[in-house]
Amino acid sequence: MNNRTDQTDPLQSGPQDCGTFFLDAVGPYSRDRVTVTWSDETRPTTEQVEQFIETFWRRLTDAARTDDTILFNGPLCRLVDYQVAPDRLSLTLGPTDYRTFIGTNLHNAHLRYSHGPEMLANPVGVSAVVITRGDYIVMGRRSRKVAYHAERIHPAGGCVEPPTGDGRRPDPFATVVTELNEELGLTADQVSHSICLGLIRDKHIVQPELIFDVSVDATVDEIRTARHSATSEDEHSELLVLRDHPAGVVAFMEMHAAALTPVAMASLLLHGLHHWGGGWFASTRGYLRSLI
Repeated sequence: MNNRTDQTDPLQSGPQDCGTFFLDAVGPYSRDRVTVTWSDETRPTTEQVEQFIETFWRRLTDAARTDDTILFNGPLCRLVDYQVAPDRLSLTLGPTDYRTFIGTNLHNAHLRYSHGPEMLANPVGVSAVVITRGDYIVMGRRSRKVAYHAERIHPAGGCVEPPTGDGRRPDPFATVVTELNEELGLTADQVSHSICLGLIRDKHIVQPELIFDVSVDATVDEIRTARHSATSEDEHSELLVLRDHPAGVVAFMEMHAAALTPVAMASLLLHGLHHWGGGWFASTRGYLRSLI
């Protein structure tokens, strides 16, 4: 995966090592500032790597049958390339799948050292900082049933899926809306504002993740009620709520530092950067790194 950056602001000159994650691009990017190009190019691989993936997949699917873990294969979008320019993020996406993600990024990201980073699935994820009516932020504690980061605090989100054959390109913004519906029961009409805050990678699994700020026309109580009718309600065992305030976010991150996934940490930091500026971002990031 290659990248070119033309940014001059030090906060936008990624990639940066932010402790538990790499920061590759900093927005904000509105919908018309995110360009997606589809490529049919498949990831390079070897027979040895494919056998490795197959062996690992069989082992995990056998285990999932007994421990009730949510695990199934499905098509995803691989990040082939990205380019960062002032006020614009350009993504080139290609085909991959969840099985390959499980066998590379999730459990064997070390393959990037022995076989090259292009061997990884690198599916593009999306995660949303959900801001409610009344100025609260809602996140979730992942359930024991999920395949990774079980029982840790994580935003609502998922992975971008490839085109369906009708000529449309993958749409990360639409994916966010879909995931909010599936996990929280929110409808598209309730999403009043959505903006991409940047692109990050969990340092351990190096999966690329687009972070979004999403304002919704719903209170915390309304979301708690709607969630019970969501199709993927069981992905989170509980919702966690924090005040959308600079001190409130810092206190929440301090209290839950060990439980926050790298993506959750990145989401809250980029939310703060967007709303409260570079000083808040730098001081909070430095403080949190001392805790972890």
